[in-house]
Amino acid sequence: MDTKIVKNKSKLKLILSIIASALAVSVFGWYFLNQKKTYNVKSEDITIDEVKNGKFEDMLMVTAQTQSLNSSLVNVLEGGAVKEIFAEDGQMLMKGQPIARVFNPNTEFNYLNQETGIMQQISQMRSSLLELKNQEFNQDKELLQSQNDYNTALQTYNLQKRLYDAEIGKKTDYDVALQNLNYQKQRKQIVEKGGANERISRNSQFAAINNSISQMEKSLNILHSNKNNFLIMSPASGRLSSFNISLGQNLTSGESIGKIDLMGGYKLIAKVDEYYINKLQIGIKGSLDNNGKEYEVIIAKILPEVKDGQFSVELNFIDVKPENLKIGMTFGVKLKLSGDTQSLMVPKGNFYKDTNGKWIFVVKGNKAIKRNVSFGRENSMYYEVLSGLKAGEKVITSDYSELKKYEIIDIKK
Repeated sequence: MDTKIVKNKSKLKLILSIIASALAVSVFGWYFLNQKKTYNVKSEDITIDEVKNGKFEDMLMVTAQTQSLNSSLVNVLEGGAVKEIFAEDGQMLMKGQPIARVFNPNTEFNYLNQETGIMQQISQMRSSLLELKNQEFNQDKELLQSQNDYNTALQTYNLQKRLYDAEIGKKTDYDVALQNLNYQKQRKQIVEKGGANERISRNSQFAAINNSISQMEKSLNILHSNKNNFLIMSPASGRLSSFNISLGQNLTSGESIGKIDLMGGYKLIAKVDEYYINKLQIGIKGSLDNNGKEYEVIIAKILPEVKDGQFSVELNFIDVKPENLKIGMTFGVKLKLSGDTQSLMVPKGNFYKDTNGKWIFVVKGNKAIKRNVSFGRENSMYYEVLSGLKAGEKVITSDYSELKKYEIIDIKK
């Protein structure tokens, strides 16, 4: 029987077919991977603006609120629960006028114990003074007695001496009188010397005790003054503001519960985005519009503490300020950061938050193509274009949250 031979031609066709299929898959895959992502959007759902060349104002718009030029904080000197409230926010107060009273039973008890202890010490010291005065009185009596006894002895001696010299008196009486005179003289000297030493010692004790009593009385006065710290009083004359406490509310020592606006002028306080913290400096001027009239202001102070992404700037009026200013009024202030320049500009829009100014969709006909760009300064209306765009080109400036994953945008009418 003959054997059937398979032709090599069939095998070759099979191999070529497999290679062709693999090549087709590779080409399709390469095309698919390199195909730019496209997204369809309606023209009314986006904002298109034109890139233009013009005068770029390097300025910053902020909202500022009027505050008193000078103010004094109302601080709690002694912590406790609010027992009484005597004033309300916005009220005009005189210096020393009561605002509120707090009560702290533990502190009150401590004050009472301290007061009792100080008064007991003062009483003991005054008893010591009285004892020293009695000693001084007794010493004076002894000195007076010794002087009197000496005088009596001297008189007796003189009498006996005259009698003895006249040979009338006895020798023994003369000798006794002389002996007594010498004794009283020595006794008087001893009493005088002892009295002088004791007087120096007593005077030193008097001074020390009186000084201690004086210090104790000062401590007692301070204690009485501290007891008055439960009463919160106005530190100055002016309008009470930022004041909002309630009965029973616990306040801590050193806590600020409001401020007194001194009504000696006004300043503006603006909250500024932390982006500008290194761009603003004291002395930068600006302006605000009020009732159709422009007023100049200047940055007087920068408070660098950043809170919730913002820091505070204090502005003062230059020369003239608006009439009828009141605390709490708000103004739009334009701060001039540098001189105007001719620059390429793009209107500001929500696209920036998704691109950080690194790229933008450039519109050509009914398509928008992603393009890398570089922005410089910004103001309230425009971004300054450094590279990537030309005057007259159109760009999408609206939100990119739905567009940022795509390379090309098809714009449908």
